[in-house]
Amino acid sequence: MSIAAGVFSETSLVDIQVKIDEIWADAIQKQDYVANVDVVKAIIANQTAVISDLKGYKDRTVDIGWINACEIDDQACQVCTIDGDELSTNIAEKTLTTCREAPFKVEEGVFRSNMFDHEEVIAKGFLAAAQRLDEYWAAAAVAFLNAAAGSNAVTTGKGTVAAGGDTYVIPGFWDAGLMAYMNRVAIGNRFVNPYLVSGNNLYEQVWNAKYERGQAGDESKVLKFGSLPIYFDLFNIDAVNGEDIVTYMLHRGAAAFVTKNYYNKRVEGMDEHRWSMPSKNLPGVRYDVHYKNNCDAQGDTDAFTHQFKLVTYGDYFINPTGCTDTRTGVLRFICGEES
Repeated sequence: MSIAAGVFSETSLVDIQVKIDEIWADAIQKQDYVANVDVVKAIIANQTAVISDLKGYKDRTVDIGWINACEIDDQACQVCTIDGDELSTNIAEKTLTTCREAPFKVEEGVFRSNMFDHEEVIAKGFLAAAQRLDEYWAAAAVAFLNAAAGSNAVTTGKGTVAAGGDTYVIPGFWDAGLMAYMNRVAIGNRFVNPYLVSGNNLYEQVWNAKYERGQAGDESKVLKFGSLPIYFDLFNIDAVNGEDIVTYMLHRGAAAFVTKNYYNKRVEGMDEHRWSMPSKNLPGVRYDVHYKNNCDAQGDTDAFTHQFKLVTYGDYFINPTGCTDTRTGVLRFICGEES
């Protein structure tokens, strides 16, 4: 079904959504819109913060809560008395400071002699726009991890802790044997359920260990690498860090990725429509969609243009309620020597 001239209806929206799903189900076409966002997926999979809805129609504030049990301590036994520090949820009001949009438009006149229909073109426009926003958040995740990184409390062993807090490990140590040091670092920094996020660093070693298992001496490599969850993002981490080859260690729950949208239900104005659509690449993320049409005179003919933009509001946050001020829950390990 084609969009009627200058009209965007509920039926039009349904037809476009069907076309989006058809394209995403097609393995060949889908590849054009798959975003490289594994660093964000790693954070989403391990975040524990509880996040509220947007507080108001015009506000970008949300409540983020982490449970804090830092004040619990032991003491001498007291008969017939049960008392202690009250656990707090440490709910903090945060403002989402980042707003990004990805606009596109479709002119009706172009399709009068075109083999493609409006729905397919608009559907692909939505997928491409969402992909751009997905990948923006992936690059932003790496910048956030760099800013949030704390100082490694373990100053002995295979790593050299620099004055700025980064830990340098020479290239020859980046193999399965390094996992013993990484586990000791996690314990020494009191990380609970830690995980690693890396770019190309360690990728080939882990890949080879997986496919060489069963050979003499290689089974232990799989077990060592399996001692900590490792997520690889081969596109964003190295691209953002430039010459530094970086691997991150995160305490589970240390980081939170928060995005919100205003229009869960379709809102219609005089010539504008607003609704939201889910990201196909980032679980739980939705983008607001803004639509309006323009009518311009071309000679004695009405020329309609359908204008769309996808909008995202969000931010990354670090758990502010850690039990030690200097422990942010994020560490940076750099392959190389401190210059």
